[in-house]
Amino acid sequence: MPRRINILGSGAIGGLCAAGAQKSNLPYCCSTRDQRPPLKYVEDMGGQITTLTPLPCNDEKLDNNDLLIVPLKAFQLEHALRHWQSRISPDTAVVLLHNGMGGIELARDSIPHNPVLLATTSHGALKLKADTVKHTGMGSTMLGMAFHHESATVLRTQIQPLMEACIGPVIWRDDMHTALWQKLLINCAINPLTALADVKNGELAHISYRPTLQAICEEVCLTAQACGIFMDADSALEQVLTVIENTANNYSSMHQDIAHKRPTEIDAINGYVVKQAQKKGIDVPVNTQMLLAIKAL
Repeated sequence: MPRRINILGSGAIGGLCAAGAQKSNLPYCCSTRDQRPPLKYVEDMGGQITTLTPLPCNDEKLDNNDLLIVPLKAFQLEHALRHWQSRISPDTAVVLLHNGMGGIELARDSIPHNPVLLATTSHGALKLKADTVKHTGMGSTMLGMAFHHESATVLRTQIQPLMEACIGPVIWRDDMHTALWQKLLINCAINPLTALADVKNGELAHISYRPTLQAICEEVCLTAQACGIFMDADSALEQVLTVIENTANNYSSMHQDIAHKRPTEIDAINGYVVKQAQKKGIDVPVNTQMLLAIKAL
């Protein structure tokens, strides 16, 4: 019996997951908050529209035949996990798919017995309307275990193909914590700067932004190293510049949050670096500046 895919929320990345599941003929449902309209349409990069026809969500407890994908904003995670604590069995697999850090700690607290996987994606997506998502940039998704679980090998063979269908290509990472720090660094560099300057990602290629980008990279790498994750600042800057080039026509998620007067994920991005740096006695003035500037908007 194939696992049924349960997708939380009505966000852009969740929409991509739903469209992927539908195109692959996988059973899926979308669970949204009562006041949010469900997603109906997902437009791919070629302009083709998929009309979503998910299965109805029921009140039955999820079991080991279910997969719960949580593609929410970082600040929505705690409430969502606590809400679903009583609605999932201890053997229900959960995939946390969000920007920023902090998901591991929340999962350990809320669902410590469940097999929890972490995912991070470089696909670009944008909500055009309340019920419509557009795929704006091709990317890939990294997937790995959040923490040790006795069924990790079996889970990889079962979950990776499902995520491949939903939001592939998927790269399995045994060092998922390193992968998350690498994605965190990119978000720390691109998200707040594009939001503060009100520009698309590509504008950050201008030489005037280079000193700030370099300082952010150096601070994040120093903090990561203090947390046991080796990252080289020069290589990190090159990676950031490559992402800026590859996503030049995209608006970052934080830019869109600020533009639409929504809460941002700054606390889970630059704010996470500032918090970890404080614990290690490291000074990170530029990341601190980004944190305070976004919070002041």
